[in-house]
Amino acid sequence: MAELLRQQREVPVTAHCDVAVIGGGPAGVAAAISAARAGMHTVLIERLGVLGGTAAVGYVNPISGFFQQGQRVVGGIAWEFVQRLHALGAAQIEYPKGHVSFHPEAWKLLAQRMTLESGVELMTNMTLSDCLLKGGRVTHVILDGKSGPEAVAARCFIDATGDADLCRLAGAEMLSEEAEGYQPASLCFVLEGVDVTTPLLKNSIHHTGAGGSHSSNDAIHNYLNACVARGELEQFGGPWFNAMVQGGAVTVNVTRRGGNGADRRDLTRMECRLREDMFRIVALLKREYPEFRSCGIAASGINAGIRETARIRGLDTVTGEDMLSARSWPCPVARCAHPMDIHHASSSAQTVDYYASAAYVPHTALIPRGAQSLLAAGRCVSADARAYATLRVQATVMAIGESAGLMAAELCDHGEIDPQRLRTAIRQRGVIPAGM
Repeated sequence: MAELLRQQREVPVTAHCDVAVIGGGPAGVAAAISAARAGMHTVLIERLGVLGGTAAVGYVNPISGFFQQGQRVVGGIAWEFVQRLHALGAAQIEYPKGHVSFHPEAWKLLAQRMTLESGVELMTNMTLSDCLLKGGRVTHVILDGKSGPEAVAARCFIDATGDADLCRLAGAEMLSEEAEGYQPASLCFVLEGVDVTTPLLKNSIHHTGAGGSHSSNDAIHNYLNACVARGELEQFGGPWFNAMVQGGAVTVNVTRRGGNGADRRDLTRMECRLREDMFRIVALLKREYPEFRSCGIAASGINAGIRETARIRGLDTVTGEDMLSARSWPCPVARCAHPMDIHHASSSAQTVDYYASAAYVPHTALIPRGAQSLLAAGRCVSADARAYATLRVQATVMAIGESAGLMAAELCDHGEIDPQRLRTAIRQRGVIPAGM
């Protein structure tokens, strides 16, 4: 058992607000902008010095989940973000599937611009360390940063940390880990100097789905499988290559390691192995294909991209069957168009189920049991492993984030969330496009 130390300290309360959002990834950015546009004094707290999370600093490209069978099912702030990225010359909508290729630096800039334009108070380089509760209600979060510890008081908090960090600190109920364990992590990276003009890559760097094309590069997949069989590589995923719209570099998603990304020891182990795997795989590609002979790794994710960790137990838990049957709910907060995509942690295999109709996420999946004045947004909402495998992508979590911001405004204005009133606000925002 670890030695325990007791510490007492005085922490200055440096901000009072209506809504505090913890985590500045896609869900958190959308949640903060949403709450601010609803008239709430909103603070967005991010552990890094930049917004965008795994999209911007993890090179998870493209933005997936906007279209189902040629019809857009996600709107609101998420679609506005894409349109503004496109206006910057930094996004390309890959029709007919509707995935959005983007340049990560533009993602960072636009997230910052839209957040500040909306009046959000931004606190970067701040790490969540604790929270205070009164009568089961979260009243403050405790943060650590360059200026020392600080506290933020709010009437409502949104946990957009990805790993449900605030919900766990607040004692909210959590779902048990599935028997199969969590989906694996990947370290995405940027390759420059790749020849993308030949048949090997020119079609697979744009995930359009046109002509029945696959997102994963089948030829390279088969080659890497042979490398695994020869003992030259332990495992991999995909691989997925993607255009960055500007410049000649591509983003690459090919590494894979299993573990719990919310556990410090596991995360350290995974990230060290993933970095070794990244260089090993690039060397194998250089050996086999002329297209990679002159390439080099230009950048890699500041952290591994975590597909799955802890999730709250909400008032409702959405299931894989709910999603595949497009179950209707009294107040849906987002629609899901991305396939039910489960990556296997111990091999290079992947299981994919496709929708006949886009699925729904209920607002009750964002409300944790066991804690008050607290909502979840993004990939830590209440869902089983199969449902989670589809709602975790960027377009969907941005829609969930925008709806969480509206839910927080409801709590601040009325002390409760009225489903009919919330549904009207979501429709007015176009989070779920008209007719959906």
